[in-house]
Order: sequence, then structure tokens, then C-alpha cells
Amino acid sequence: MTDERKEYFKQKLLKLKAELITQLNERYNESLSFGNDGAQDSCDEAYNIYSRNLVLGKVETDALKLQLVEQALMRITDDTYGICQDCEDEIDERRLEIVPFARFCLSCKSELEKKGLVKI
Repeated sequence: MTDERKEYFKQKLLKLKAELITQLNERYNESLSFGNDGAQDSCDEAYNIYSRNLVLGKVETDALKLQLVEQALMRITDDTYGICQDCEDEIDERRLEIVPFARFCLSCKSELEKKGLVKI
């Protein structure tokens, strides 16, 4: 991968990182607001707990993505970005366009998913 393409993906990752941080803050604050609207009956309370758990699940997913983005940025610095962490072949740039924090080529990711070892 050329230095120009690495810089392109670095900028893409930095933008994604900023978006994820904003989204994490918004979702976390949203989760805190459930149940703060006055008196609640047991149905309201159950709904608020359910809604809070849904939002917190999204927070957890976004936090994992943020961690993967930060790892991808480190791989750019280490000059290992775009290399599959399993087979060490190059990851197709079309895949990196869609998932710029991809750690595995498509075939390795599929095999790892079948074994239940990786989800993102």
C-alpha cells in the first residue's frame, strides 16, 4: 500500500473515531435520561430499563469499534495496516473502504466467524 493510500485511510479512520466519540457521548447521555421524567408505574419502569439496556448495548458496540479504530491507527504507524493478522496477506482495499479498521482479509474473517472467534 502506498503512503498516499495509508494517509487516505488514516484520515478516514480519524474521522470515524471522532464520529464514534460523539455518538458514544450522545448514547451514554441518552441512557441516563431514561426514568427521569417523574412518577413511573411498573410498566414505565420496565420499559425504561429495557430501553436503557438497548442503548447501552449500542454504546458497548460503539466502544468496541472505537478500540478497533485506534488499533488500526496504530497499525498505520507500525506499517502493518492493510495486512491480515491471520494469513499476513494484504487486505483488499475495497474491504478497507467499507471497514477501514478491518484486521482480517475476507476469507480469514469468514473462517474465524465460523469458529465463533470474531464478530467485527
